[in-house]
Amino acid sequence: MLRQIQPEPDDVIIFVFGEVDVRCHMLRIATSKGLSLQAEADDLATRYITALTEAINYFPHRPKICVMGIVPPIDPLVPNPILPNVGTLAERLVAWFLLDKALAARAHQAGYTFVAIPRSYHSRDGSLKRRYSDGHAHIAKDCTEAAVRAVEKSLGISLGFRPLPIWRNMLRAATRQLAILNKDYAVLWTLGEANVDG
Repeated sequence: MLRQIQPEPDDVIIFVFGEVDVRCHMLRIATSKGLSLQAEADDLATRYITALTEAINYFPHRPKICVMGIVPPIDPLVPNPILPNVGTLAERLVAWFLLDKALAARAHQAGYTFVAIPRSYHSRDGSLKRRYSDGHAHIAKDCTEAAVRAVEKSLGISLGFRPLPIWRNMLRAATRQLAILNKDYAVLWTLGEANVDG
């Protein structure tokens, strides 16, 4: 995919990696290989940053590279039968913490900007706050402002993000809370997919 684009010298490419690995793969693979989660996290982060570096070496102009931190895990309202959770939330939190730290270290070593997911998204135990989720595994699109601002601050750029007007934000927040109370996954997903700026 990267070979199909032609970045300009001032372009920034933002990579987001790891949520599905934490949710579905790390615990299973570490167990099957007889490795610790730390060893699996270090290996995965190293292979990812190495592959990313090799891919961007094809560009005639070297763009600025930003690697986003990993969205913390959550127990979904409705499990995904195709890509199910492996392990308990506590086990996935350990895997998430280790992979996020390994990814940050490897990104810094490669000279890339690493942007951690802002603490405002984290519950006390470190998991993703349900009120910011799409009900499944991601930060909902209508709840992305803090993440966008973190990227802007880290890169020193403006992304032109336009938050919802206050009345629409309040209406959406109320709808989100009702959906959480009713465990209505479809409503959360729809809100997450909705156009942020209308």
